[in-house]
Amino acid sequence: MVTGSVVANSPLLYGLIVIGLGIIITYAIMSVKKASKRCEELGIGKDVVANVVKSTVASSIVPSLAILLGFITLTVSLGPALPWWRLSVIGSLSYEAMAASYAANGLGVQLSEVLSSDATVFGAIMIVMSIGICSGPIMVTLFAKKYSTGIMKAKSGQSEWGQILSGCFMLAMFAVYIPIMVFTDLPTTMTLVVSLIVTVCCGLIAKKHPGINDFTMAIAMIIGMASSVLWVRLFA
Repeated sequence: MVTGSVVANSPLLYGLIVIGLGIIITYAIMSVKKASKRCEELGIGKDVVANVVKSTVASSIVPSLAILLGFITLTVSLGPALPWWRLSVIGSLSYEAMAASYAANGLGVQLSEVLSSDATVFGAIMIVMSIGICSGPIMVTLFAKKYSTGIMKAKSGQSEWGQILSGCFMLAMFAVYIPIMVFTDLPTTMTLVVSLIVTVCCGLIAKKHPGINDFTMAIAMIIGMASSVLWVRLFA
């Protein structure tokens, strides 16, 4: 029997991922060159551009620690190649973990057993994780401009619909994810509670030290994941 580990660590999969990342990196380099040329046309000085680059890099590294932690977590169950690809392109950390878990459970396999199971299980997880995330770019292509324009118009007027729509969007996100985490099992619920408490504490500290806002997600994830080990030992 060909196991999921064989596919997950195959040279073909690594080769395809390297090609895909190469295309993305090339596109990013082209975008930087075009942006630099446009800055020159607008008369924006190199020192201003350099400061923007430095601040952007600084504010991007810390939040990416949360993605790194997610990558390490998924690597245990899916090998390094697939999580590397999914979290390097348009993958969402919460989506990837949830999609992989649902796909595995639907096939009657625990996520921790995927690499030792039949290769078709790993293939099904790859399809679910890849096809599901495609809905995002499709929706953005078709509706993002109209949605963004409508929100801006609503916010620019006297109407409060803009704030209401934004709030409803966040509530919808909570309605999707919170019940899953609350009713899955007790360790998951306790991990959510710890992460929530840490996030609130970071928010309170940020009132006096705004710089911590860039670290909130990473701090909450690190402490939440560390606490999950304790909860699993106590309640699992």
